[in-house]
Amino acid sequence: MISRDIAIVDVHPEHWINLVRGPGAPSGSPAGQGWLLLVHRSGRIVHAAHQGRRLPELLGQPKDDLAGLRRRYGARRVLCLERHFMRRTHARADSSLAYDMDYAQQMLILLDAFRTERGTGIELDPPTPPGPIPPFAWVQLAFDALWPDSTSILLYVVDEGREEIWTSLILRKRAGDLDLLATDLHLGVDGLRPGVWRTDSERVLSLVGARVARPYLACFASLSAFREWMAAPLGSDAFARLRAGRDLLLAPWPRRLAWPTALVRGFAAVARWMRPGRGVHEAIRRPRR
Repeated sequence: MISRDIAIVDVHPEHWINLVRGPGAPSGSPAGQGWLLLVHRSGRIVHAAHQGRRLPELLGQPKDDLAGLRRRYGARRVLCLERHFMRRTHARADSSLAYDMDYAQQMLILLDAFRTERGTGIELDPPTPPGPIPPFAWVQLAFDALWPDSTSILLYVVDEGREEIWTSLILRKRAGDLDLLATDLHLGVDGLRPGVWRTDSERVLSLVGARVARPYLACFASLSAFREWMAAPLGSDAFARLRAGRDLLLAPWPRRLAWPTALVRGFAAVARWMRPGRGVHEAIRRPRR
């Protein structure tokens, strides 16, 4: 899945930092951003931070009411870690790791070790969905089925106010593995022109096809649209609306990705319908006339 000889070249530092940090919240969005990180020892908080800001007022306090702390600080999620959980997790994973393993397989082993600590070494509010980590063979099978060899995937996000690229990413797959990671810097002076990114995207696709590999999937978006898309709940109409307004361009958009996308949106719609206070629960409580 990820080549041991992967070429990581021409990575623009600001593009990478922005990609890792994420786009943030859309303007005017309600509170509920960022993660509140807590570290505890014997149930008492010894470290607390929210969006990079330390919270000394929480030191020594019990970590019992995570939901209350999430509301108090307007955090999207609370991650509460027991002080020594990392040592236990790595000790558990080390016995299954091998130096010649695929990087993605190593990550799955670490994630599985983390999940064994749920409720003890790791507590989350709201909690993540339950369930086991899928076997690496299944992940590789899906990877091969959804992304063909000798093709590339592109992501471009443009800050229209500044007329500059906010982030970019170019990936290539060969022989079943991700073997190249780069950014717009890889194209040099021929990279995307942010002032006319909607029309210039076709030229960039042709250029990437000639220099890297045939584009299989490409996403070009304004920063405001990208923020709205990332903040939107699964199954919302944001995706279709932003595409219709050409603030989000997906071209090429392979047909084989249509059914997984529809499946995810369907599950999200069912989950919202069955949420307490709506859908079937509301129908059960509503008296008949």
